Amino acid sequence: MIMQNTLLKWQQVGNEARKSAEEILLSLQAAQQTHDLLAHRDILNLDTQTRLKHMILHFLKYSGKMAIAQENRDEKLLINTLIDTFIICLATANALNVSLGADLNILTSDLKSLGIELSKNFRKEKIHEHALIELVTTAGRMAKSIESTDHLERGNPRAELEKLIVELSSAMLGISGLINFTLQDEIEKRWKIIETKSIFSRTVKS
Repeated sequence: MIMQNTLLKWQQVGNEARKSAEEILLSLQAAQQTHDLLAHRDILNLDTQTRLKHMILHFLKYSGKMAIAQENRDEKLLINTLIDTFIICLATANALNVSLGADLNILTSDLKSLGIELSKNFRKEKIHEHALIELVTTAGRMAKSIESTDHLERGNPRAELEKLIVELSSAMLGISGLINFTLQDEIEKRWKIIETKSIFSRTVKS
């Protein structure tokens, strides 16, 4: 009986330490918004449609880098491009007011563990191909959706973009789960580097 109570207690402690995917990702989205307010106020001041076009151009730029990484089997370039892509995923989700983890029924401890959970859809030996295909095809579909708004085509481009940004974020996170690096740490390092370029990051001496 004592053993059962002890095991139950440890199980409860373990469950309390686990977070939902939405908790993990939404906290990162909030941090991205804070970063953008400091370092990318120019982009935040754009209207939503122009802002989304800017983000899609980033995805297409990273598609080119991902193609080079795949051709040369360059893991360092792959990792750097995954980091940049996921940062833009966060910013795009914020522009669309989308919670990236809302529909992910996963309980885990942190972003790295969440990536490992999502990596089950991918194979380590095909990691470059997975990253390239996921980014190129999703960015292309995003470009089609945003282009359709210029022509006032029938359909719901916003709903399509909301769906696609969740898919791309999950794919990039899953692929990162196959590589030995900590995505959140690298994102935070990238934020700090960019923030130093802002005059508002300076300490004003009295």
